[in-house]
Amino acid sequence: MTYKDLKNKIKEEQKALALKIRELKSKRKETLYGYVEGLEYKQDDYRHIHIAYCQFFNKTDYGMIENFCHVDPRTSTIEMYMKNWESELDEALCCGA
Repeated sequence: MTYKDLKNKIKEEQKALALKIRELKSKRKETLYGYVEGLEYKQDDYRHIHIAYCQFFNKTDYGMIENFCHVDPRTSTIEMYMKNWESELDEALCCGA
């Protein structure tokens, strides 16, 4: 897997996650108080993957990714994603896949 292949794979996963979030959001009106189980988790997951993606592939500083947010991101989660992607690239390079 090349750098570009990994980047495109993650983009596609983000698109699929965004579609799932939109589906869950549309179910808010059907529920009491607008709570849909799993929506908050998926939104949080999307946010952290987005931050990791921008920092890993585009070398973007966090301040340029999110200008204002009430809750700081979990750096351990972001680092986990980045380490996983790094290991995928290393594995592809060493094994020639």
